[in-house]
Amino acid sequence: MWVAIALGVVAVVTVPLLFFALGRDSSSDRSAPRSTTTATIAPLTTPTTIGPQTVPVPPVPPLPPTTGPPPAVTVPPGRAPRTTTTTTTTPATPTTTPETTSRTTPGSTTDPTVTAAPGSTTTKPSTSTTKPKPSTRKTVVYSPPGAPKRQGDLVLPREHGDTIVVLVHGDGSTGTRKQMRGWANFYAEHGYPSFAIDYLLSKASTPATVYPKPETDVKAAVQYLRGRAAELGLDADRIVVQGFDAGAALGAQALVTPDDPFFEGPGHYPNASDKPAGFIGFYGKYDGLRRDQNRYYGGQPESADPQVQARYAKANSIAQAPNAAGPVLLFHGDAEELERAVSATSFPEALQNAGKDVTLSVVPGASPYFDQDKSGALTPAGKQAAQEVVDWLAARFPATS
Repeated sequence: MWVAIALGVVAVVTVPLLFFALGRDSSSDRSAPRSTTTATIAPLTTPTTIGPQTVPVPPVPPLPPTTGPPPAVTVPPGRAPRTTTTTTTTPATPTTTPETTSRTTPGSTTDPTVTAAPGSTTTKPSTSTTKPKPSTRKTVVYSPPGAPKRQGDLVLPREHGDTIVVLVHGDGSTGTRKQMRGWANFYAEHGYPSFAIDYLLSKASTPATVYPKPETDVKAAVQYLRGRAAELGLDADRIVVQGFDAGAALGAQALVTPDDPFFEGPGHYPNASDKPAGFIGFYGKYDGLRRDQNRYYGGQPESADPQVQARYAKANSIAQAPNAAGPVLLFHGDAEELERAVSATSFPEALQNAGKDVTLSVVPGASPYFDQDKSGALTPAGKQAAQEVVDWLAARFPATS
């Protein structure tokens, strides 16, 4: 009986085990192909795209105190290094470029200086916005008592040097001292006093003989300033005459005939020097010849009258050049007519030969009155010439302490 019970127990245990074993084998058979497939897949040659990964980058060590480049940062493989551009803005350091200026160095007393003035160059005149310096302006009678009344406009900057310029206008038949306002204003802005004068005009109605009355008027203006130099804050030996066209011929006469008794008379102060310190001439004729010379000198150059001959001889400033009392600055345009062109070379040559200090400035393309417009204001070329004049004055008559 016990044997039967044992066999029954064995049967009960053995049968389930047998079915479990048979089921496992069947399951293994179904999964076998998947295992085989996985085992035979070759490695991929195309990189598999992997999502962004955060790879820790070692911190950059502190920079040592050196001016060399910072140490390179090593980035672990698998991540491209990031390029960072750092822009450093350095404040610009202002630099000052020295301005180059060209100035004519005063030559010796035996060699004239010839310069080409910037009349038609591309150089632009200064457009400074500096306000004009305060000035005292008044009209005075400068002629001696008892002589025909002659007036002048005296301009004294509140702050000025001791050199003054006598301005003698052009157009000897219809001109007026009002033409000189542009020049007077320019001088005032640069600290120079000026004295613009009227003189006897040679009109058709002016009685003969005219010479030397206008010339004497210029001399009287110099005498007037000499007699009042101290009260005006001026130096009596620093009176410069500046003339234009017909006024240039008059100014040249004042320079080359200093204290000449030929000019004594009602219009000349007695016992007073009429000697100017220098002369500035613009497009003048200096040989004394004129279109109205018969009325001006009382006869023609070939006249047998000794007084007429004496007038022509005295009026020729080229012939009188050896008597020049001071330095000379001349302006001429290369578009002037032949008569002026001859004077433009003959007068400075005569001064040079006499050992005088003379400077000739030729303005390209310029003709008479290139320096002023119809209102009397200075043109751009006039302003450039005026600056040259101021430089010349500063060199010949430097400021005194």
